[in-house]
Amino acid sequence: MRIAAISSSCPHFGARDALKGIIYARPVKTDPAQRGIIDEALDELEDVEFNKTDVMYMRSLGITPAFNDGEEIVDFLEENEIPIQYGRFSDKDVHACLARGEEEGTRTVLINERYKNASSKPEILATAEAIAHEAGHAKDNDTSNSIQEELDNLALNVLVHRGFENKYPGIYQGQNSFLFREGVNLYPKLFFEFGADKTGLKDRVSEKYGHMKAGDDKHPASKMANEIKQLDLIA
Repeated sequence: MRIAAISSSCPHFGARDALKGIIYARPVKTDPAQRGIIDEALDELEDVEFNKTDVMYMRSLGITPAFNDGEEIVDFLEENEIPIQYGRFSDKDVHACLARGEEEGTRTVLINERYKNASSKPEILATAEAIAHEAGHAKDNDTSNSIQEELDNLALNVLVHRGFENKYPGIYQGQNSFLFREGVNLYPKLFFEFGADKTGLKDRVSEKYGHMKAGDDKHPASKMANEIKQLDLIA
């Protein structure tokens, strides 16, 4: 799947990201091999299916994923001409972000340049998961964010991840780099941790996103989002 690229000479973007404060990012030059990684990630994403039981489970938590499967995500990106590129971030630990240009409505999914040569199958699947998450933000086409919006889009990470696990059993075993330890392998465990309290998930989301408002017009706050906000207020 090909998505139109923008020039690496474009001005700096102000990137809406999950961390406190503003994260700045700028596209970097992408060579053909690196472009191939993104294209393969998009191909994998296009083919992934969400487990219907997993989707029902997310909804039982008050979480509403923005898409129904990977094909819908890729179609959205293509129809809206949203490019995917590697970028240099002011915070090197940010995996990916949705960047907005100076021209109204301009959106770009940026993947941290530290992963631009990450070409193993697990790394390519991880890139696909990051693209799915940022596509959820892009679908809103606004500059606001909330705890609930992050929950809804983190659910996309998890649904894509579990779809890949079903397609490639054992694909993530032994992957313990920062990309997997702090993202790809972490959130599926937290979302599906045993018990109704989801303490680990709430603590993690509060740590990263608790400074945000609980919900917004497009993502009304669930009970979980409000509880996460309360954790931030009493911290």
